[in-house]
Parts: sequence; C-alpha cells; structure tokens
Amino acid sequence: MKRSLLLGLLFAASLTSCQTTGDPSQGGLFGWSQGQADQRIYARERYLDDVERDTAYQRRRSRELEDEAARKQRQLDQQ
Repeated sequence: MKRSLLLGLLFAASLTSCQTTGDPSQGGLFGWSQGQADQRIYARERYLDDVERDTAYQRRRSRELEDEAARKQRQLDQQ
C-alpha cells in the first residue's frame, strides 16, 4: 500500500514538473500545449509573411535597378 502510494506521488510530481511545449517533436504525451502550439504556428506564419514581403520588395528593387541600368546603357549607346 505504501509503495503504490509512494509511486503514485512520484508519478504525480513528475507530471507537475514537466514543461509544456507547442513543438510536437518535444514534450511527449503530457508536455503538449495546444495554446503554445497555436502561438508557435502564428509566429512562424508572421515570420513567413515578413520574408515574403521582403522578397517581393527585393525583387521589385532589383527590377528597378536593372531598368535604370538598361536606360543608362541606351543613353551611352546613343552618344
């Protein structure tokens, strides 16, 4: 009786000391937190949006510079 009570208390204590995570590759069965998983997904989506926005800006800027270089080359060719 005492042994099963002690094992039960140890098991309960081990569950309370677990850190929860939103990463499915960590945390195990009892360390999962849907709220943290949602926050993790939201943060990754925001990062992706930022990267896509920056990529679009860089492509647009590259086209502008290429157009300017072509314009200057045409001016040089005409002289």
